Amino acid sequence: MRNSLNDPVALTGMGIVSNQGVGCSASWRSITNAQEHLAPWQQPCEPKLAGINVAQTPPLPRPNDLPPALWNSLAGTQRLAAIAADEALRMASLPTRPKRRPVPIALFMATTVCGMDLTEQFYRQYRQQRQTADIALLKRVHPFEINVLLAHRHRLTGPRWLCMSTCVSSAMAIGAAVDSIRTGQANIALAGGAEALCEVVLSGFSALKLVAPAGCTPFAAGRRGITVGEGSAVLVLESLASAAARGVQPLAYIRGVGMTCDAYHITGPEPTGAQPMAAMHQALRQAAMCPDDIGYVNAHGTGTRDNDAMEARALSTVFGSRTQPFISSTKRLTGHTFAAAGAIETVITAMALQQDVLPANAGAPLADPALGVNVIAQPTARHVEHALTCNFAFGGNNTAIVISRGTGRTWETL
Repeated sequence: MRNSLNDPVALTGMGIVSNQGVGCSASWRSITNAQEHLAPWQQPCEPKLAGINVAQTPPLPRPNDLPPALWNSLAGTQRLAAIAADEALRMASLPTRPKRRPVPIALFMATTVCGMDLTEQFYRQYRQQRQTADIALLKRVHPFEINVLLAHRHRLTGPRWLCMSTCVSSAMAIGAAVDSIRTGQANIALAGGAEALCEVVLSGFSALKLVAPAGCTPFAAGRRGITVGEGSAVLVLESLASAAARGVQPLAYIRGVGMTCDAYHITGPEPTGAQPMAAMHQALRQAAMCPDDIGYVNAHGTGTRDNDAMEARALSTVFGSRTQPFISSTKRLTGHTFAAAGAIETVITAMALQQDVLPANAGAPLADPALGVNVIAQPTARHVEHALTCNFAFGGNNTAIVISRGTGRTWETL
């Protein structure tokens, strides 16, 4: 059934894995206490990278249906996505491993590093003893292996789609899922992203001098760069009619999605923030809202000088001289999870709306006065109806998503 192109889309399930914990409950407890778990990476790496703090996930529980040998052979992105998808499906009251499904479910996922951790493992073996290096490690390097695993485990027979647009990838996956539901191509979709730590990413950002060794400080005057992280988040999205027919109350609603491109530089943001502003306005128009309706912004807030300055300029312009919404970046807590960032921050924002608590701008309770934005110094109790999440990426890609609180059901009541 074709829906209105501006209909809200129901968020009926969500799963999350990050440095803050495995699952929504553990993650939310840590986030609302602004707990930092940054530490030097525990994997073999170049000596110059050994002292850099990263945001690693806790140990992951192995799903019962995946034998140890298979589980250990998976790329890190696959393991992270498997855990997040399981939680999302259970929360949406959908069976995780049915023999068949009465309604096809579409799949929209995102990654950037794919199976790079396995590639690095292979080349470490190859340098040490090329004759015994395990070539089978390279079998799961292809980025689409995430979709293969999830589709096979969960019998997802709808359209499959994968995005690799770096830091906006999973936000774009959410946007594509919303479009598929609004146009009637799908009634239910899984959307999200997964990213695992690897030396290529850490060394690449270190070479660009964009890594803050002790941890990022978004919007702070002394900000030095990003914290590299890993994680996954998966959302179950469906039409209002589908959710009603299944008797499932929405946890939240996706009301609008905006996407633009700077067409300016491969790594640096265009300083005026014109296209990020355009993405925010797109999302607001699609949601039939104005800036005054937004009570909280989960900012991209990477902690780099150029990105934070551009984002602050864009937010100040969009929200004007009126009272700004509450603003925070959660990347000091989760790390920058690149392709997974949009989905992780959408889940965090949905939890904030449900629980009436807004996350702190961890690592930097006071913003640089030159930026003109007021960040949340500590977790703040506040009832907010509508929120905005923003993500920006290499290549000048920009996304904005408008999220509204749901009907009262939360993951805590399941």
